[in-house]
Amino acid sequence: MTRFFRAVALILILALFATALSSCGLIDRIKLHFTPASEPPRGIPESNDAEYINLNKGNYTYSSAYTPIHPRHSYENLDEGQQALYDALYENVHDVYPDTDSDEALYKTKQAIVDGYVLSSADIRVAAKALYDDNPDLFWLSGTIYQLVNQQEGYTAVQMRSIYSPEEIKSMQSRIREAVNAVYAEIPAGYSEYEREKFVHDRLGEVCEYDKEAAKVHDTDDKDAEAYIVYGALVTGEAVCEGYARAMQLMCCGLGVDCVGITGMGYDSQGDEDLHMWNAVCIDGSWYFVDPTWDDQLYDYRRYQYFNLDSKMMNQDHAPSKTPDQLSENEINGDETYSSIAINIFLPECSSTQYEYYRFECAHLSDYDGDDVIEALYKAALDQQSFLTFYIDPEALDYDEAISVLFKESPQYFFGYADTVNDWLSGYEIDNSNMSYYPNEERSAVTVMLSYY
Repeated sequence: MTRFFRAVALILILALFATALSSCGLIDRIKLHFTPASEPPRGIPESNDAEYINLNKGNYTYSSAYTPIHPRHSYENLDEGQQALYDALYENVHDVYPDTDSDEALYKTKQAIVDGYVLSSADIRVAAKALYDDNPDLFWLSGTIYQLVNQQEGYTAVQMRSIYSPEEIKSMQSRIREAVNAVYAEIPAGYSEYEREKFVHDRLGEVCEYDKEAAKVHDTDDKDAEAYIVYGALVTGEAVCEGYARAMQLMCCGLGVDCVGITGMGYDSQGDEDLHMWNAVCIDGSWYFVDPTWDDQLYDYRRYQYFNLDSKMMNQDHAPSKTPDQLSENEINGDETYSSIAINIFLPECSSTQYEYYRFECAHLSDYDGDDVIEALYKAALDQQSFLTFYIDPEALDYDEAISVLFKESPQYFFGYADTVNDWLSGYEIDNSNMSYYPNEERSAVTVMLSYY
């Protein structure tokens, strides 16, 4: 393989990766509607006497191998009054009215009345956002919320709205359960937390595709916006970032792996920004960022580019939104027409790099003897895999120098590794004359494209 060919191959691969990664709008645009406190009866007036229909609380876990968890990290970061509202809302949003509102074409949920707390609009927004954060199974909730704050009598009444009718919700719950349980049926017992997380990440990429058209809608009160909820990611197989992130959270927690959604901004390769949502996952007591949406939009050899990153790596093109303690009430409330800012009630510190994919799972090159890389190359060649990715240990080798002496300049060590492996193979060989590579300096990794003859 000539030096000229290797340079051309590198340019081609870089051009292939020059694609814009898509972000999306989020459901966290909470739109509050105020009800005059003087109107009787106590709480928000009801329009008629029909009964609410009760929904079973979601249980999507039927894996006998693992114990599910239901962490409430956002709830734990609320004050007492906000927690009281959260608790009341969680119970009451499972009761949905069978007929739509005349104004919004949405379905009322049973109102929550919290005695002893006169909450501000910012308090209500934060409590509602925390409810969304902790419960990806509450997929039917819209961003439309009615509130009544009665200072004289000392209570707050809040009523949320559903996008779907009770019958539609029950049908969707059933189909989500079926989809989730089909995934759980494939995972064997004994997996570590890391392996369970990776299983969910990979399976989500197989069953779901990014919905570019839905990303343009930016209206999560629309029944067509299934891509923003777990139903789109797991049942219809099309979702935007919010659907991916909520599905990741739902399935990881169902397998006993602590996982939350993170809201913020994503920056594409041109530097343009858009609202985005990804996840934080706790593995063996340490938190990591993972972006299943962006990983699913990359080529196969880059599918773990955003898998278990620390804050330093993730913040290169992700910017988490602030927490309520960093914002004024006006910032939390937003403007009169377009609701609150997309905040994070819970934002874990991600400082560990132990389980970052390339560092943890790929072969390491720590010296040019390359024993670990040779072994990995041999295993890849036995299955005639199309590519091999390995990690260049930054504590042992300079990345740019390593790339140069591996592929471009004498002694071109990698071709020696391939010659060694070819001596072990029988019936076919790695084609050294048709080999290209892709450097990934951000993750201190490199991928080699392999072919055989």
